[in-house]
Amino acid sequence: MSPMQLYVWSPALNAPSIDPKCIIIQAYLRLLKVDFTVVHANDPQYSPTGELPLLKDGSTWIAGVDRIISHLAKRGLDGNRDLSPEQKAEYLAYSALVQEKLYDCLLFTWYADMTNFIKNIRPTYAKILPFPSRYLVPIQLKKSAKARLAKYNVEIKDDDKGVPQNEVEEMKELQRSGWHYMYRLVRETYGILDSQLDDKQFMFGDRPTTLDCIVFGQLALHIYPNLSHRRLQHILTTEYPRLAQYCDRIKNLYFSSEQPQSEVSEDVPSMWRTLWNNPKAFLSNIKDDVTSYMGNQEEDGEKKKKSQAQLEFERKRIWSIAGGVTFLLAYIIYNGIVSVEFGDEEEEYEYEYADDDDDVAGADYDYEDDILEEEL
Repeated sequence: MSPMQLYVWSPALNAPSIDPKCIIIQAYLRLLKVDFTVVHANDPQYSPTGELPLLKDGSTWIAGVDRIISHLAKRGLDGNRDLSPEQKAEYLAYSALVQEKLYDCLLFTWYADMTNFIKNIRPTYAKILPFPSRYLVPIQLKKSAKARLAKYNVEIKDDDKGVPQNEVEEMKELQRSGWHYMYRLVRETYGILDSQLDDKQFMFGDRPTTLDCIVFGQLALHIYPNLSHRRLQHILTTEYPRLAQYCDRIKNLYFSSEQPQSEVSEDVPSMWRTLWNNPKAFLSNIKDDVTSYMGNQEEDGEKKKKSQAQLEFERKRIWSIAGGVTFLLAYIIYNGIVSVEFGDEEEEYEYEYADDDDDVAGADYDYEDDILEEEL
């Protein structure tokens, strides 16, 4: 039987991937000792849902952490198989906590901190993304982070504001952006995980489980990136050394060697393939998705009722398609595949088709500053 194939964001920032979800699934497949190869896709448009990781298991394609874990469990591959019912309930609670709070704090340090974003995050995405995605994706991710962090009243400024000119300005910007609350939140979450870990090797004992993969996937991007402002790294290594050692233990266990890589599969269910092979069906799917999401479809005279998960899935798909079309049009225009000439008002538009022949160093952050320690 051929190995499974996992599409992920590539390693970056001294971590196994620039995306925590991709780290989670890579660790999980290694935990289950699954035979698999990786494809450093660096493009969510490979996925029909617009998200990575994407797993190919035979002829079946599965996107997203929860769906991949559920799919593997149906095949008898379950990282929680040895847990008691009480531990499985605890797993659900800890998993939800980690994937919300730790991810929110990561977004804060990457996008609300303008120095980190401009000096580290944006250039990193520029290195791993193709044109034109390298110019568009970081801004889209920043807008998504802004929307997600709105519940904390976190301020994320527009990209054109630039980097603060000195340390005093940097501290003022961080204070306004929600510095105090977000780092209090991350300390609380670290503390809960540290108490659960205690003196054990892993969260539920001497053997790793699904929760360890999820916790590591989030913490890896807290502890390993050497950003201009490394506050998460500093808090984790100095105040919660057991968690820091725990991260190193899992990294050495599952990421000490590189996973074999493979080429993109010919049958990858990407948006581009659907558009190229069957444009009519592609446009029909867009219409159906939009209509379904807006709640205008009716069946037997009554509106369909959809769960929040279904609505979220459809929303992601719509935005994925819209973003992909934007990338495609930008690429075509930039490379001169199609050019538009504007004449006088009475003239028609003319379309011309081209022939086929034809590390960023940042200032170190002084974490021993008495004023900052007093504030935090």
